[in-house]
Amino acid sequence: MIRSREGVIGLPLKLTVSFMILALMVPPIMSSVGDIQDGMDEERMVSCARDLADRLEAVGSKGPGYRTWHQIDIPDGGGLSLGGEEGYIIRILMNGEQVDRLLLARPVIGEETLLTGSVMVEISNATEGVSVRGI
Repeated sequence: MIRSREGVIGLPLKLTVSFMILALMVPPIMSSVGDIQDGMDEERMVSCARDLADRLEAVGSKGPGYRTWHQIDIPDGGGLSLGGEEGYIIRILMNGEQVDRLLLARPVIGEETLLTGSVMVEISNATEGVSVRGI
């Protein structure tokens, strides 16, 4: 039942080629979508870190003993690490790996603190820097 070259035989060949092209294109497209999502999550983390840095600077500019509280909503898989030996840096983490960092004008004193999820922090001013504690 072969009629012509492009009749009955041509259609299955065209469909096969079309499906092969689609099959080759889906993984790169899905990878791009995943990269875009990762980039958006990372940008949200940087935004959280900048907001926290602004709060730390505001508290640091007040007198010693000044204290305030701030709610931080960190996206899933993300974290902010501050204090410890590198008190002038907020490390921005995604899935346990550092993806960026922010430099602070005043150091965060005390032990290293890792903030994840939705957390309330107490920020207080001390003579030698700013103290951050998760509540």
